[in-house]
Amino acid sequence: MVVTHRDIGKMVVLKGKTRHGKNRVQQHGMEWFIEKVANFQGQPAMFLRSKNETFKLGDKMTHDTRWVVLRDDPNFIYFW
Repeated sequence: MVVTHRDIGKMVVLKGKTRHGKNRVQQHGMEWFIEKVANFQGQPAMFLRSKNETFKLGDKMTHDTRWVVLRDDPNFIYFW
């Protein structure tokens, strides 16, 4: 699957590959929105925001965010 700047705002589904990835999906959900497509640590990646506010920052709940590498991410598989 090719992800481009045209996909910003679309939803992707994450599935954890590793213990870390599975824990993040359990904590923040499977559905994520594409916020940005750019390079992360020299690799093409997408910056994602969780669908729901699942991260506690002080006394306020907010969305979790993370980078997912487009090819062979170590922690996640993604699909539409």
